[in-house]
Amino acid sequence: MPEDLSPAFSGCYLAPFYSTISRSHLRPKKKPKAMNDTKTTPKQRSGRRGLFMLGMADLMSGIGNWRLCHLMGLGEIRRRYARSRIGQFWLTISTAIVVTALGLVWSTLWKQPVAGLMPFVAISLIVWTMISGTLTEAATVFVSSGPMFLNQGTSFSTAIYSLVYRQLVIFLHNLPIIVIANLLFSVPVGDISLIALPGFACLVLALVWTSYLIAIACVRFRDLTQVVQNGLMIAFFITPILWKPDQIPPDKDYLLFLNPFAALLAVVREPLLGQLPSIYEWTAAAIFSIGGFVVALPIIGYCQRRIIYWV
Repeated sequence: MPEDLSPAFSGCYLAPFYSTISRSHLRPKKKPKAMNDTKTTPKQRSGRRGLFMLGMADLMSGIGNWRLCHLMGLGEIRRRYARSRIGQFWLTISTAIVVTALGLVWSTLWKQPVAGLMPFVAISLIVWTMISGTLTEAATVFVSSGPMFLNQGTSFSTAIYSLVYRQLVIFLHNLPIIVIANLLFSVPVGDISLIALPGFACLVLALVWTSYLIAIACVRFRDLTQVVQNGLMIAFFITPILWKPDQIPPDKDYLLFLNPFAALLAVVREPLLGQLPSIYEWTAAAIFSIGGFVVALPIIGYCQRRIIYWV
């Protein structure tokens, strides 16, 4: 710039130059959205829909991925029995051996006829296998499926549905054992057995939300996995699986009233034995499955954006 230019003139001369300089580095930068999610409150994150609708949206998104749930569920079973000549039928064979052994042993210990105890043990043990298998694997389902969630935006309910679907397939493999036991011991089963269908629907609904909550708790606090396994072991002995409800002393009836597994088992087992579940068993099963599902939805909506940080 020439030296004879006055300061005022030089300022006017450089004004257009300075106006074109970017000052974006002086503006405060916005934090990434992933970092903001951990700072905001649930009300801000939920927006207009609320936590209840967030939980419902996550579950509906998992239903939309039903093909992936099908492939994940069957793929795990096939991997377990790869290069086996019998394959998945080992599920039926091993369950039949366990049912036969326990039925004979416990009929001798309780001094009851085999014909009266064997069908009861067969149905109870097969249904309990589905319950315990679902809840046990739910404790590690998010950890084992972690790479899928980290690589793509799949809803977490997809892993829950695939787990329940896999246990449902195992239950169908074991279903012929129930039919054979009822035929061998002449259990009077007729149209009343169809009442087991709504009871089984309550059972599946209860497994969906309980396994989801267990998966959330265990992925956040990894030590809870052992607590779940030990709790299911205790529940196996205090639930009428190897013993009938009428064998419990009257002063210990609270073990049945406070045990939701007893009601869920009864609404599936009793119709398959040609009997009707009591009103209390239907009420307890419906409250636990439907009421628990409604209560679990806000918890799922609250935790769904946090799970990815815990995997």
